[in-house]
Amino acid sequence: MDKGIPRLIIIYGLCVLSIAGPCLAVALASSRISLRQQQDRAETIAADILRRALRVSAQTRASFAALRRSPDGIVCSESHIELMRQIVVKSYLLLDVGIARDDQLLCSSFGKKPVNIGSPSYLSATGNLIRNNVGHPMLLDGKMLIITEATSGVSVEIHEDTILDVSPVDSGLVIGLVGWSKRHIMMRRGDFDFNRIRGPDSEFDGFSYDGRSLIAWKRSTNADFAAVVVVGSSEILASWRQVAWMIAPLGILTCLSLLFVVRQFVRQQASLPTRIKRGLEREQFFLVYQPIVELATGRTVGAEALVRWRLDDGDLIGPDIFIPEAERHHLIEKITERVITLFERDAAGLLTRNPDIFIALNFSAEDLCSSDLCFRLRQCISRMGIQPGQLHVEATERVFINHERVNQNLKALNVEGIPTAIDDFGTGYSSLAYLTSLQVNCLKIDKAFIDTIGMESVTSHVVNHIIEMAKSLNLEMVAEGVEAEQQAIYLREHGVKFAQGWLFSKPLSIEQFTHRVGETGESK
Repeated sequence: MDKGIPRLIIIYGLCVLSIAGPCLAVALASSRISLRQQQDRAETIAADILRRALRVSAQTRASFAALRRSPDGIVCSESHIELMRQIVVKSYLLLDVGIARDDQLLCSSFGKKPVNIGSPSYLSATGNLIRNNVGHPMLLDGKMLIITEATSGVSVEIHEDTILDVSPVDSGLVIGLVGWSKRHIMMRRGDFDFNRIRGPDSEFDGFSYDGRSLIAWKRSTNADFAAVVVVGSSEILASWRQVAWMIAPLGILTCLSLLFVVRQFVRQQASLPTRIKRGLEREQFFLVYQPIVELATGRTVGAEALVRWRLDDGDLIGPDIFIPEAERHHLIEKITERVITLFERDAAGLLTRNPDIFIALNFSAEDLCSSDLCFRLRQCISRMGIQPGQLHVEATERVFINHERVNQNLKALNVEGIPTAIDDFGTGYSSLAYLTSLQVNCLKIDKAFIDTIGMESVTSHVVNHIIEMAKSLNLEMVAEGVEAEQQAIYLREHGVKFAQGWLFSKPLSIEQFTHRVGETGESK
């Protein structure tokens, strides 16, 4: 199978995701935001309806209490009707009050003229007879709600606009006041089956969405009614469209950003081995130097040389991308040759002037298996005119596994006086028995374990085991990735002598590193 096909599939897949992902995210975000907006809107309106209904309820109870007994003891007498008129004038929410018997309003504040009001719609849990959609002699539009105290017949009449006039008639909302215990409709605007409300009786407010309608209700704590607001699918869709148009530019920007990332990925992956060769020819690779300090004094004792790759357009390609690719295509030795050349050019003067400063170079498994490794490093040291101990060799611990040739080279390097170190220790396969068979001088503790210092982590104890292991083998230790003073204190107190990381310095150019060493006089 052509190896390029899976990569092509990945690239096409990333392009599709770059376009479809933001679109889907915009759709989902718009849906969530619009639903939340409509929920807030519905709950606000329901709260307003309930607030109005509770004011009406308070005036209704006061009217019941005042009209149960006529001032002269005669129901519907002139004094009784006069009292009704006074109550209506004072109430401002009640359209009329009166006395009802046998489906008739015997008298009211309008006088003693019986009016047929029909049978009650239901009996509420608080003992009141409820009649809705009732007409009135002065208002025949059938928008009256009559509440009658069952025991006394005292009745109040309320126009539904008093409670429901909280949103425009053409808003697309269905609003209503519902007798909660039996789900009877007291008044409403719009068509909706309020039996669909499934709120438990123990809850005084609620919210539900069934994929079509959004329903919010707020229930009275001391009366048997609840305000209900229903937002239909058309309102929700309109809100979704509005929100989608608002956040669409963000989705487009995200889409363009992801496509840019995919483009960069394609550029990096397209024939990367060929580009590595071209980069070597054009001298696009360079070194930066991560200072290594002595924890006890803060003195700079050396640095780790790190290879970087900058394209002609200024873009950087990380070593985590090009190093594995170079190893797979047997280009790593060419990169190592370039690293040694750069090291000689950069550091010869610095190291000859400062014989107690060292530079550590990283080598791959292929490098450490090479039969001429020691010869190449010996020639390098000779050309630079430095001491063998000023060049350190580093390799990750996986390099050392089952490589007899590697161990032979380690022994030869020790004979030459070139120190060796296991880089990123703790992330590979090392054990105490394994370490005793290797001719190394130093362990570099990986940043992953340094980060656990001072944290309650399942791996926080590992760094201590690594330190004790190194001590038992009389190995020097360098802690990598130290970023906090607390970490430095812990390492120093536990016997770690050296460290590197952003707490001390970021990676520097050779000019910056030379200035750092020379300015402080640390090597003098």
